[in-house]
Amino acid sequence: MSGYRYRITVEPIADRKGEPIDKAPISFEVENHDEILSIVERLGARDDLPFTGDKSKAFAVGLKLFSESLLENRKHPLFDDLRDSFRAFMMTLKGIKRGESAEEAKEG
Repeated sequence: MSGYRYRITVEPIADRKGEPIDKAPISFEVENHDEILSIVERLGARDDLPFTGDKSKAFAVGLKLFSESLLENRKHPLFDDLRDSFRAFMMTLKGIKRGESAEEAKEG
C-alpha cells in the first residue's frame, strides 16, 4: 500500500423536488497519495474561495478523487486535453505563480 486508504459513501437523500430517493447508498474504497481530511480542513479555512461548509468539503473530496484518477491514468489519451489545464488550475489553487516553487508560495 503506497497511500492513504479511504471509504467513500454516497447516500441519496432527496431528488430535485425534495422527494426521498429510494436507492441504496454506494460505498467504495480508494487510495490517495494525499491525506484528504487535512486538505478538506485547509480548504474549509480559506476565505478566498467561492464556497464554504459542505460545498467546500465536496469540492475538496471531489478534486482529490479526480486528481488521483488523473495521476494514475496520466498517459491515457482521455486525459490529454486536461493535463496542462489541470496543472495550471492546481497551481492557482495552491497559490503558486509561474516560476515559483511550492516552498516559495508557502513563505509568501
